[in-house]
Amino acid sequence: MLKRPSNLIILVSILLLPSAIWGMSFELSNLWWFENITGIPSILVTYYIGLSIVLAFLHYYAFSGLALLLSCIWFMLSPPSSYSNGQCVDPLTIVQYNLYYTNPNLTPFLDYLEKNEIDLVVLQETAPWHGDRFMELIDKYPYQFGGTPGLGYPSGQMIISKQPLNLKAQNTPAGHYMISGVWQSSKHRPVSLYTAHPPSPRSEQLWHERNALIGSLERLSDYSPYADTLIIGDFNLSANTRRFTDAYQDYHTAPLQSWPREIKGLPIPSFSRIAIDHLWIRNTESPSLFICKREVLSQFSGSDHSAVVTYLSERQYKTSNK
Repeated sequence: MLKRPSNLIILVSILLLPSAIWGMSFELSNLWWFENITGIPSILVTYYIGLSIVLAFLHYYAFSGLALLLSCIWFMLSPPSSYSNGQCVDPLTIVQYNLYYTNPNLTPFLDYLEKNEIDLVVLQETAPWHGDRFMELIDKYPYQFGGTPGLGYPSGQMIISKQPLNLKAQNTPAGHYMISGVWQSSKHRPVSLYTAHPPSPRSEQLWHERNALIGSLERLSDYSPYADTLIIGDFNLSANTRRFTDAYQDYHTAPLQSWPREIKGLPIPSFSRIAIDHLWIRNTESPSLFICKREVLSQFSGSDHSAVVTYLSERQYKTSNK
C-alpha cells in the first residue's frame, strides 16, 4: 500500500504523463524533434512494459497492471504488417522498395520480380550498380525510368513497369526531385503517377525540406488530368503523426510497418517499426481503383526497409435509382 499521498501523485504522473505528452503531439507538430519522437509509438510500448515490471517488483500490482494495459493500448496504435479491404479481382500489383544504397545482394528481390506478375515497381535509394542489375529484367519490364545518361537516378529513384510510362523529373529549390507523369496501367486506363523520396528529417533543415517536398507534390498532383491518381514513395513521414493525417486528405491509403527492418544488421521487432513507405490513391470516376490488399514483404535482406506490395482492384460505385 502507498503510505503517503505524494507517492500516489508520483505513480500517477509516471503512468499518465507520457501518454498525455504523446497526446499533445498533434498540437506540437511544428517541433521537428518532437514530431520525430512521437511518431514512434513503440517507444511508449517499451516504456510501459518496463514500468510494469518495475512496479510489479515493488509490489504495486494495480499500477503494474495499469502500465501493462497502457502498453497494450499503444501497441494497438502501431501500424500492421498487412491490410485487406475486400476481394482482389484481377488486380494491378505494385511493389515499392527502398533498396538502400549499399545493399549488397539484390538477387532474391530480382528473383521475386521475375517469378511474380508485378505491374509497377517503384524504387528508392537506387545505386548505379543496382540499376544495372534491373536491366536484367528488361524483357519482362521493358519500360524503365531512371539510369539513362543525363537523367541518372533522380533523388535515388527508379521506376520499372510492364506497361508504358511517360514520366519526367522536376527539381525543387532544395535539390530534391519529384517524378510525375502517366502510367498506362491498361489499354484504356491511364493513371497519373507521382513519386518522391523526401529527405530523412534528421535535422530541422531537412525536416523543413521534407515537409516542403510533400506539399509541393500535393500541389502538383492537384493538376492530375486522369481519374486515377497514385502517389508512391518512401516519404520519411510516420503514419502516427498529425502531418501524415493532414496530408493528401482526398486520397485513400493503408499504412504498414516497413521501417526499420534492421539497424546495422540487427533485426528490429515488428511492433517497433513505423509506416513511412506510403501509397495514396485518389479516384474521381467510376469504376474506380481501390486498395484491396497491402502486404509487407519481409523476406529480403540488405536494406533497413521492407518492400511493400499493393494490390489495386476496380470497384463500381453504387448509384441509386430515383
